[in-house]
Amino acid sequence: MIRHVLVCACTFACVSSFSLAASAQGLGIAPLNPPAPPTSTTYPRVGGHLGFALPILTLSRNSGVIFKDFVDIGVTPGITVKLDDHWSVDFEFIAVNSLKNLPAGVGVVIDPGILYDFGQFTAGLRVAAKAVEATNIGIVPIIVYPFKGAGTGPFTPFVEGDVPIFFQDGRETGGPGFVPSIGLQFQAGVAF
Repeated sequence: MIRHVLVCACTFACVSSFSLAASAQGLGIAPLNPPAPPTSTTYPRVGGHLGFALPILTLSRNSGVIFKDFVDIGVTPGITVKLDDHWSVDFEFIAVNSLKNLPAGVGVVIDPGILYDFGQFTAGLRVAAKAVEATNIGIVPIIVYPFKGAGTGPFTPFVEGDVPIFFQDGRETGGPGFVPSIGLQFQAGVAF
């Protein structure tokens, strides 16, 4: 019995060695190759971004422009769930600080959205609400330009243009029902 096992083991070792040597010599006998690593990305994939937002202009009943009427800066963290090569769902939160009209509290905007990656740029639409303010709802069309290949490791720098459109209850300040506003906002940061 032991003799039979030794003969089988020696035969297997010899055939395996011959197979490897023959492949190296170009005899057409190839050894078993390990499976190739997967070439596609697995989805869904979780990432995120961190940056700052700088409102430039607001057109409404109380219109304003940066530096003259306000200086606000926001911190913009977000969690992104990439669904495939093009579609993503992004959960962004903006903590906005006023640097001109002090003292002021910190405003928070919650604005999740759907993004589509066109390759050279990404476009999307967010639904937004300003926390701790009068009843409001907003939509925010965005265009993002990533500097692919300019980042370090998994980080990709980006710039973004936003057009926040809000409808806010004006009755708290003595105005009519919902008051519309439209703005222009710049963002920059890194995505990962």
